[in-house]
Amino acid sequence: MWLVVGLFIVILGLLVFLDTKKPKNYPPGPKWLPLLGSALKVIKERKRTGYLYVATAEMSKKYGPVVGLKVGKDLLVIVYGSQALKEFLTSEDLAGRPTGIFFEMRTWGKRLGIMLTDSDFWQEQRRFVLRQLREFGFGRKNMSLMIEEESDHMVRDIEEMMGNRGHLIADMESIFNIHVLNTLWTMLAGVRYSSQDKGLKELQGILGELFAHIDMVGAPFSQFPVLRFIAPELSGYKRYVKTHLHVWDFINREVKRHKESHNPAEPRDFMDVYINILNSPDRKSSFTEDQLLAICMDMFMAGSETTSKTLGFMFLYLILNTDVQKKAQEEIDRVVGRNRLPSLEDRPNMPYMECCVLEALRMFAGRAFSVPHRAMRDTHLQGYFIPKDSIVIANLHGIHMGDECGFDDPEEFRPERFLKDGKIHLRDNFIPFGFGKHRCMGETLARANVFLFTASMLQHYNFNIPPGCPPSMECIDGVTPGPKHFKALITPRR
Repeated sequence: MWLVVGLFIVILGLLVFLDTKKPKNYPPGPKWLPLLGSALKVIKERKRTGYLYVATAEMSKKYGPVVGLKVGKDLLVIVYGSQALKEFLTSEDLAGRPTGIFFEMRTWGKRLGIMLTDSDFWQEQRRFVLRQLREFGFGRKNMSLMIEEESDHMVRDIEEMMGNRGHLIADMESIFNIHVLNTLWTMLAGVRYSSQDKGLKELQGILGELFAHIDMVGAPFSQFPVLRFIAPELSGYKRYVKTHLHVWDFINREVKRHKESHNPAEPRDFMDVYINILNSPDRKSSFTEDQLLAICMDMFMAGSETTSKTLGFMFLYLILNTDVQKKAQEEIDRVVGRNRLPSLEDRPNMPYMECCVLEALRMFAGRAFSVPHRAMRDTHLQGYFIPKDSIVIANLHGIHMGDECGFDDPEEFRPERFLKDGKIHLRDNFIPFGFGKHRCMGETLARANVFLFTASMLQHYNFNIPPGCPPSMECIDGVTPGPKHFKALITPRR
């Protein structure tokens, strides 16, 4: 009996010891504890600094541009710094996407969609999505017309909410959400939603809550799977499931509506084209109804969220820097005037307005992480060993707002930092949409949205700090960074 107990203790001790032992030549980082790895250290530093991107930036100063962590069951590598980041984003060995419950439960336990898939499946589906979206205006003149139309709705909505009072105090971190979604959803599903749509506002509110409570490396239940059974609420599992049930229901209703009104000879949007493929006897096995739902969910959750947060940063800094606002308005008046809305054709003649967009993107990216990658096989990064299936993620702070960004006073909002001799000048390390084969496919639409929405709003209105309501400079530390709740006093330009 005692021999069995002794043997059990020895085996348990050996397993505990092995769980704290790092792979040979693994990137440097904090010590590992049994089962927890370096989770407690990360939590402590995140609590001390207030943000995960700051905590990991400080770790990189101590350990180097590649930081090796272990959080629960996951080997996690944080990349910080220009050279390491470019090597990482161009590596074929590190071009995979993570697996596991957190990344697959959102698509019914399968690897579906385009945001979190890889290899041949990802290439085929991404190529198809881009080709079909272009047919419905993506990256073309029709896209500008569509955004201009949505900008007009947005300006009129503000005017209607303002009424006869001559001013409006608005919640700026969410005022763009539905308008941004409409520019994407029109191409995907041929639908435009009212900015006052209660169901969609509620859904986006739920989604915003989820994104604020998880981050790019997952949630406690993904790193410690047992927590979804013993602490479903505390681990984030319950919120994760609830949010995705709402999103699934929303998209399912739209696909059902399309199937009922579908005319194969006259596809109206991306959904119709995909349904045509599903009904074709020659369709490939990667084209399924679940994959259609997953693509739409990727677009809904990622496409609208990041652009809305960038616009939130834009207007936060515009109300804090009214001199920037006035310079942009002077350029808008000079190039566009007041009798029509700005268009993308005006963009080459509006360098200062375009620099405002670049600066807002820098403020967003400087607090963001890349979408996680997975090591497809045992490999190396900056000379360190990266085991197969490790999660690798880039902290974009250093190249946009940190010591390597090359900008003076990087915390300040200065659009003119992108101007040189009156022309726009970008540094090589300015990559708010990523780099390499996984560069964000929505870059064209996102930049167009931020440019036209901002220019249209500034053409018609002034934005200032409401009396007694100074905005907080604190940010949301979640999947996508964004300003915390703030209001703006909106008045018509006379």
